[in-house]
Amino acid sequence: MAEQRQRSVYLAGPAIFHPAATVLLDYLKEVCTKHGLIGISPVDGLAELGTLEADKRAAFIRQSNIDKIRAADMVIVCISPFRGPGADAGSAWEMGYAEALGKPVIAWSEEIQPYLSRVPHDRDEDGRIFCLQHGMQVEDFGLVDNLMLAAGPIPVQPDFESAVRLAAQQA
Repeated sequence: MAEQRQRSVYLAGPAIFHPAATVLLDYLKEVCTKHGLIGISPVDGLAELGTLEADKRAAFIRQSNIDKIRAADMVIVCISPFRGPGADAGSAWEMGYAEALGKPVIAWSEEIQPYLSRVPHDRDEDGRIFCLQHGMQVEDFGLVDNLMLAAGPIPVQPDFESAVRLAAQQA
């Protein structure tokens, strides 16, 4: 009987912006290992970027992340609110890209309250909900974030370890 190879998981999310990003991402990779998965961090292999100009560094990081998503078997993404009421824009892009490639995407969020509860809003006479800051309509599906992120085929998990356990079951 052939030995089954370990499945790899790209770890998308704003952890890369944490002051101790390397330590945090190493911990997330350890959790993956504990569950029989190989965690791939967005910062893996980026040690020599310091000498590149900002625009070249940005392009290199973007392509590196695209390559890592393509190489991974699946993606686990943190959609906890980041710099505002919703998910990190880069993480949202990575989710969509992975899903377009046909890869399983498992989102997790430390925030369990509906997105609407984090957006200052008002209702008009017809009951429509509008964001006070921009006057744009706000969706109310009771989800932790925008429906394109939170209403996928795999329910949003309440924490990273739950997402990893679910990924390991799918591996």
